Amino acid sequence: MDKKEIVAFQLGLEKAERVEFEQGGGTRVTPAPLTPVVTSAEPLSLEGEWEVTYWPFPKAVEEILGKAEGEAQWEPIQQPGKVSYADPEETPGSVEGWNRVTLEHHDPEDGALIRREVKIPDFWSGKRVLLRFDGIYPAGRIYWDGEEINAQWSGLTPLEIDVTKRCRPGGRHQVAVRFYRRHASVVLDMPRHALEFVGLCRGAFLHAVEPVGVADLRLVADLGEDCRTGTLTAEMLLSNSTTAKGALIELLLLDANGNLVGESDDTLDVPAGGKAPLTLATPPQEVQTWNDEEPYLYMAVVRVICEGQEVQEIRQRVGFRRFELRDERPWLNGNPVKFRGVNHLTAHPTEGLVTPEPWLRQCLTMMKRANVNAVRTHYFGPPELTDLCDELGLYLLQELPIDWGHPYVHDPEQLGPILHRMEAGVRRDRNHPSVMVWSIGNENIPSTEEVHEVFFEHLRLAGEMVRTVDPTRPQMFPPPGPGRSCAGFFEWRLGEIGDIHYSFELIRQLNETGELKNPRTWEPTYETTTREEMLARGPWTGVWFSSEYGLNNQLADLLNAPYTSVINDVPEDPLSGKNSLQVFIDRLRREWGYMRDDPTCLGGAYFPWIACGAGDPWGWERWGEDADWGVLTQDLTPKPAFWGMRVIFSPVIFPERVPWKPGDTAITFPVRNLYNRWDLAECTLRTQMKAGPRWMGMMRDWQDIPMQGAPGTTAEVTIPLWDEGTLKLLNEGTPGCLRCTVLDPNGFRAIMADVLVIPEETEVKEEGVVIGPDVEA
Repeated sequence: MDKKEIVAFQLGLEKAERVEFEQGGGTRVTPAPLTPVVTSAEPLSLEGEWEVTYWPFPKAVEEILGKAEGEAQWEPIQQPGKVSYADPEETPGSVEGWNRVTLEHHDPEDGALIRREVKIPDFWSGKRVLLRFDGIYPAGRIYWDGEEINAQWSGLTPLEIDVTKRCRPGGRHQVAVRFYRRHASVVLDMPRHALEFVGLCRGAFLHAVEPVGVADLRLVADLGEDCRTGTLTAEMLLSNSTTAKGALIELLLLDANGNLVGESDDTLDVPAGGKAPLTLATPPQEVQTWNDEEPYLYMAVVRVICEGQEVQEIRQRVGFRRFELRDERPWLNGNPVKFRGVNHLTAHPTEGLVTPEPWLRQCLTMMKRANVNAVRTHYFGPPELTDLCDELGLYLLQELPIDWGHPYVHDPEQLGPILHRMEAGVRRDRNHPSVMVWSIGNENIPSTEEVHEVFFEHLRLAGEMVRTVDPTRPQMFPPPGPGRSCAGFFEWRLGEIGDIHYSFELIRQLNETGELKNPRTWEPTYETTTREEMLARGPWTGVWFSSEYGLNNQLADLLNAPYTSVINDVPEDPLSGKNSLQVFIDRLRREWGYMRDDPTCLGGAYFPWIACGAGDPWGWERWGEDADWGVLTQDLTPKPAFWGMRVIFSPVIFPERVPWKPGDTAITFPVRNLYNRWDLAECTLRTQMKAGPRWMGMMRDWQDIPMQGAPGTTAEVTIPLWDEGTLKLLNEGTPGCLRCTVLDPNGFRAIMADVLVIPEETEVKEEGVVIGPDVEA
């Protein structure tokens, strides 16, 4: 096979198959089908109590599962959950050959075996029965009644298996998973952050569909150029496991109150044992839009009505939005947009990779409270995270797992595992409005010129797979940060969005000179291109993002540790004793300020929100990357940096200080609006004021002052000096303080900013003043 054919080949496969390439080498190609769950029929959960036995096993797995008790030692265990995990009290240096990336210190057979019994409902008779695992980490073989039926070598993406012919309605069956602690493709799945987690990291269930049903569904909630008119399109593939039949297919659009606001239907003949495509679309109509400020969700309903079987109903929340990269600018719903993002690492304080929905909801709620509006998953996140981003209003840059690929991306053997992860990840999440960008892999650059061509060929094939399964979203390919002898990388050659990690030197170089000298490999070798050449070559649109920046060890007990800020374009003196919070604030103001003020920048994702650690957040923790990078502890306690981030990420920006002339009765100054949808006129500006250094921060009364300013603009606000005592002291030459609290239309306090009012010819010391998010004083 020619490699160029592999994407289409995989998408046409029914089961895994080994292929050899004309260019040399070969790979195992594994399709990733994902049948929509019929919400009118309750799935059968496999969560709860299982039994586990650990390697080494006394006999072959098939023998153990097929024998009576006594062949292995079984003990109860909850799944999803940890089957094994890093020991916080075990120092890595004590483990011979320890390697957090390849896990080669584990025997390749090391792992565990879990099993449980399941009863198939009687009323599933005549239906297709599908077994779904949303995450088997890091890998495993799946058994049904003691017989291996499939294997999953992608720890973070879902797997679906048709078990119709193996199960008896009303009967009892055994489901088992044989885990492996390491395997040939484990490096793709970012094991260094997983802390040697083994287990079902996400949900598992059985679900049933009628013989004629929807096998594949892609929903597109398209918002027109006017950013008011929307059309819901459903592209589906229907399958039939019985004799040829006709079916009526309905597409319904319900508003947030459950009212029907749009519909379409058609009939379709589905051949016996075959499949048939169908596209339905609701008529164009005025819709409410989805964004981070007002994440309005509709419900899409697909109904399959076929004689002789139950009516099937598939429900999926959708949101209408229009995300564009045009004129070298990012736009959402017709307005400028800026992603104030953080990296999310799946890390629960006691459950590791398993993040229960209530904990995850609180985690994302804390993001919203910190004025974060975007999440980059720094490995493919759980399905509950995507659902919550839809609901809460968080822009999601979903990472598809190809991690630290310089040793293997060029290897033909790994091309199949790469493409499987791309297809499976995109199929799971492509119908969600919060998914804005596919972030393909992490820090992938070839080691040498010798492998450069095939390395980028494989990354382009990954992008082709993603674009084929979902042609609606832009892509980015996050590169490494500075390392070895490279000052950094700006990856613009593969996706519509350029990307950098940590250092801003190359993007500054491009913005200031119009030319970029960029490493091609880790050797390094370089190529120099102009901005015009880069845009002409495509697919880069001129828009860029920093998917990792701000690396700072946030160990909260270290109050004066400037050396914890690393990979910094402006290094701190490690022995200065500078306050750690001030180091964080200075760097975030500088780096976020640069991204915020560049109109070609989509934004950035601070690294990270929470770090991965095993142990007690208030005792001893063993860190996945040797540091507690997060601004929250794993039990969601805000560290001091949380508050610094909240202020600096404010969507409304006030000046830190303004001059005042004696005799004036009002103060006028500029205010910047970074909201995507809200005009400042929709917000409440609540003002308080005081003068006199001794009591300047203590205020009692307040007045609301009208303001206005369209999204993405800077507007002037005039505030009358309504407090007579403050006005009197200002006229006497005493500095004052104007406290401005912005409440958004939902009543959330976006920012409380103190603006220092300085009478002319008053001398005020600069030292120690850190107020407001502006980079410039």
